[in-house]
Parts: sequence; C-alpha cells; structure tokens
Amino acid sequence: MGKLASYSRLVATILIITLIGAITSPVLSVRAADDVQVREARVEYTFGENLTFSAKLLSAIPPKEASLFYQEEGQANTQVEVVTIAPQGEMSLTLDLSQKPLRPFVEVTYWYRVALQNGGIFTSPQFTFIYEDNRFPWQTLESPSFRLHWYVGDTLFAQRALNVAQAGLQKSRNYLSVPPLESIDIYVYDNAQAMQAALLLSGQKWIVGHAFPEWGVILVSLPRGPEQNLEMERQIPHELMHIILYQVVGQNYAKIPAWLNEGLASATELYPNPDYDVLLLDAYRKNTLLPLASLCQIFPREAASVLLAYAEATSFTWYLYGQFGASGLEKLVGQYANGVDCERGSVQALGSSLSQLETRWRREVFGENTWLNGLEKSLPWLVLLITILAPTAIVTMRAVMRFSNRNRNAIFKSQP
Repeated sequence: MGKLASYSRLVATILIITLIGAITSPVLSVRAADDVQVREARVEYTFGENLTFSAKLLSAIPPKEASLFYQEEGQANTQVEVVTIAPQGEMSLTLDLSQKPLRPFVEVTYWYRVALQNGGIFTSPQFTFIYEDNRFPWQTLESPSFRLHWYVGDTLFAQRALNVAQAGLQKSRNYLSVPPLESIDIYVYDNAQAMQAALLLSGQKWIVGHAFPEWGVILVSLPRGPEQNLEMERQIPHELMHIILYQVVGQNYAKIPAWLNEGLASATELYPNPDYDVLLLDAYRKNTLLPLASLCQIFPREAASVLLAYAEATSFTWYLYGQFGASGLEKLVGQYANGVDCERGSVQALGSSLSQLETRWRREVFGENTWLNGLEKSLPWLVLLITILAPTAIVTMRAVMRFSNRNRNAIFKSQP
C-alpha cells in the first residue's frame, strides 16, 4: 500500500507540473513578446517606381525572421513580404511598384510579424499611410464635405473648384436622396496626361477624370485656358455623382448598369457636353445608335464609341427623369442594387422593360415612328421578294386570264 501511495503521489506531481507548464508556457511566450517593440516605422516612396518600408526592431530575444503584411483599403487580399533584419535591428523592405503597383490615393495598412528564436511570435501594431501622388507639391483647401488638393493655380482657383463641388452636390439632389457625405478628396491635375499616368492608363486619352468611390477620392484634369471653367463644371460634378451613388448603395455599386451610372453622372454636370446632341442625331441618321442593352456592363474603349455611349446614357437618363421623376430613378437604382438584371430592373421599378423604354425614348427624342421605321428597314427585302416572285406572278396571271377568256367564249357559244 505504501508503494502504491508513493506511486500515486508521483503521478499526481507529474500531472500538476505538466498542467502548470501548459498554463505558464503561453504566458512566458507573451512575456517574451512584450519585450519586443517595433519603433520608427516609416514609409518612403517614389510614386509609381518604388516603395520602402523601414522600422527599428528592439528585442531582448534574438529574432529568427520577420515579415511585413500590407493591405490596400477596399481589397480583401493581404500581401506578405519577407523583411531584411540588420544586426542592429533595422528592418527594411523595398517594393518595385512597376511590378507590384498600388492604387493611387488609397490608404494602405501594414504591420510586422517577427518570429523569435525562442519560438515566440510578435505582431506589431498596425500602421497606415496614404499612397498619394508625390510627384507634385500639393496644396490643400477645405470646405464642408470636401478637401481640394491642387498644385497649379492660386487660392481663388481652388475656392472656385470647391464652389463647383458644392453646386454639383446640390444638383445631385435633383436625382437622388443624398446621404450626409463623408469628407471627399478632390485632386486637380494640370493636364490629362499627368492624371492618366497616375492611373496607369494607356491608350485611353479621352479619360480626363476618375473617381474612386470606395474611399471617396476624385481625380480631375483642368488645363489652363478658356475652357478651364467649363471643364471644371463638367468633371467635378460628374465624378462626385459616382461617389454619391456608391454612398447610396454601398457594396452593391457594381450592380448598377453602366448606362445608369454614367447617365446620372453626366446629368449632374453643371455644363452639359454640347457635342452629345450632335453625336446622337448623327448616329440616329446613320442608324449606328448603340443598343442600351450593350451598355449594361461596360462602355466601349474606343474614343468615338465611348462618347456616343455617354451621349445615349445621358439622354436616356434625362428621358427617364422627365417621365418618372427622381422617385422613379431612385426605385430604378434600388432594383438594380438588389441584383435585378439590366432588362428587368426597369420592369420592377417603372413597369416597362429596358427595351420598351428605349423604344419610347427614341420616339420622344428623334420623333421616330416605329411602324414606318420598321417598314423602311424591311423595304430592301420587300423589293427583293417582289423581284423573285414577279415572274411567277405574271405567268399565273396570264394563265388565269387565258382560262377566263376560254370560259367566256364557251359561254358565248352556248347562248342561242
């Protein structure tokens, strides 16, 4: 019994020691990690070329390896890179932005993860920075809901741009119920080429403005000259409407048909593009109007076609507004945001399909008579059909006439 009791006490002791070890080992790991710090976290970059992360690692326990994690705002994926650790604890990592580009003006969140030689793991606090286009010396001027950044022009120019933004916001309320806006950043480039370079665009010279709805950033290009004010009144309200639409529907923004998205944006412009009416009439006369169904997903990339697409989207949106008002447009946006497809969304919101509304729009804008138009389109085929059937018809008519004459003669002979 004495040996059995001694053995039981030994087993109990081992279990207690094991349990204590299991409880305290994570604590020791945490304490080890508490002795690690990341200080002087910095980011330096040349826009579009390279980006360097650097920090100072202070650790009582030698590090084994370190990694850097970073994530762009609005992106689900997190990127990870191996970090170099110098003997004195300096950590650094340089990214080649031509190979791994970041979206301009996006907020980037990053943090370090350090594996220690004793098996401990340390994760640093998160740091953030805005990947701003630092090729230019930006100045900033603010007004309610807006921050304007510019590098060419005086304060009067900047204030004028802010006034246009406020006027665009006011006009957007004609079409949608606008929620209270979070602060929107507007970056004004001096020329389209500089803005296109920031967006990494090539072969799309017709792009003069762009919006990042997810994080409330607008880019516009306003070259100096007599057209500057008119361009300001077009570009700023146009891009602002994209952001407003995103704030209305949130993550469902991508479900809004392209023609409605761009149509609302163009309708909000303070100075509508005067070329649109000419483009529309010319396309109608040449029978080259784009079917609205083809503008549900994306617009064409060619300059001539994309301008016509914008002209049609603008005119059609104005037509819907005139027929159904702001409430109709809001219902339409709501149906599309809920995932109803491009053709049937208007059925749910306005009682007619997209193709039916398109027919009415053509009749309203161009005075089109659909019956005559259909007859005009069918005329070549009718002529061809007549040409083919004419010989047969002539032969048939002659046979009928001979038969009729024969019968008539027989009748005359039978008469007394």
